[in-house]
Amino acid sequence: MSTEYKTSDEVPSEVLCKRLKELSDAVTKGEQGMREFYMSIPAQWDHDADLVLAAAAKRIKNLELKLLINN
Repeated sequence: MSTEYKTSDEVPSEVLCKRLKELSDAVTKGEQGMREFYMSIPAQWDHDADLVLAAAAKRIKNLELKLLINN
């Protein structure tokens, strides 16, 4: 968890992937895992679930577009 990133584009994919795995694990823990989905102030681009999920979705979409363009 950090505030070192100012935008989602600055967060390395490796960091996003690690956090996605943590979030997927938290979902299986029921109410106890819900704390992983709380938003923080100031926002943490590499930790807050909403920001991490949105960044991952954006990257997947952009990568798919690049693959389509290059084929």
